[in-house]
Amino acid sequence: MIYILVAKTKQQELFYLTGKHSRTELREMRQRKQFFCPSCKAPLHLKIGEINIPHFAHQTRTDCDTFSEPESSLHLQGKLLLYQFFSQLNLKAELESYVPQIRQRADLLVNRQLAIEFQCSTIPVQQLKQRSEGYLKMNLEPIWIKGLKESCREGISLLRLKTHEFEMRQNVAGTFFILLFYPPDNRFYYHSNLFYVSSNRWVGKTKSIEASKQVFPFAIPKFLTKEEFNKVLGIFRNVRQQYIRSQLYNENRIKSLYCRLCYELQLDMTNLPAHFGIPLLGAECLKQPAVLWQLQAAAAWEKGISVDSLIASGKLVLSDPSRAPEATEIMSSYLDLYLLLKEGFSKDSSLLEITYDNYCKNLRKLRK
Repeated sequence: MIYILVAKTKQQELFYLTGKHSRTELREMRQRKQFFCPSCKAPLHLKIGEINIPHFAHQTRTDCDTFSEPESSLHLQGKLLLYQFFSQLNLKAELESYVPQIRQRADLLVNRQLAIEFQCSTIPVQQLKQRSEGYLKMNLEPIWIKGLKESCREGISLLRLKTHEFEMRQNVAGTFFILLFYPPDNRFYYHSNLFYVSSNRWVGKTKSIEASKQVFPFAIPKFLTKEEFNKVLGIFRNVRQQYIRSQLYNENRIKSLYCRLCYELQLDMTNLPAHFGIPLLGAECLKQPAVLWQLQAAAAWEKGISVDSLIASGKLVLSDPSRAPEATEIMSSYLDLYLLLKEGFSKDSSLLEITYDNYCKNLRKLRK
């Protein structure tokens, strides 16, 4: 069922449900006005319950397809709160604005420059990219906000992100983050400092801010503190040990790439040095566990094989062949750390010190 917050009257005027009218006023309007879908022109019914926010619904099943997802009460509430958020900042916000040139309807248009998509349901990545490309063609900057059905636990943790959720990430001045919104608390959440683990698993920081304290352009997440980064290292260490155990119980160790690499590097398979399996920002271009691709990088270096040659060999699993330059940069960055750490740590350095310095250096480079 498609629920919407904007309709056309018989006089072709747009009527918005933005919370300006009371339920009593809306019930009176319902008695004397007719409402129609701005897109398909079909009649709409104004629903005014006591629990869900007032909204329009098509009176009969329709082929109206200009809305990106079936509406839910959470989606309606979120759009309305986001509209109020932008309006309170004296920004011109338009609800459910239709862009006919690309046949897309943005949840909100802000200052006729930004297309805000508040996404509560799963969306195919290709469709998400197509919608973003459509807005860009119209000189509109797309901003995706993930809708939350429940609040998030804050702090450093192992996150499960679907592919389309990660695709919603924003890049502001070299800082990548996913912006989320939880309508019941009128609160924004951030997933930032995301380190790829495997498939849909990431380690990152979750932080929230009340809508009343949020700014626009949206606040940018800060660097991790050394204490927070140490928690990231701890989670990666646990993930690494889980992976190693899975390989040790592999029925055919001869075919195990992990076991073969440990043999080549003359390493104890059960007790690897701490500098294998460490977190690096941007490593999602390598679709392998950190411990595995880092062992491959070290083995190649020890044999005098360049990073470019290793990638060209096809022995590494890339998320996309077009991301080979990113993979080269990530692996080169790791090898810099490997050479620092392979002989052991100096009196003034530790794994935490060296990897945290590398993390800060890379973030500063991105923000230039």
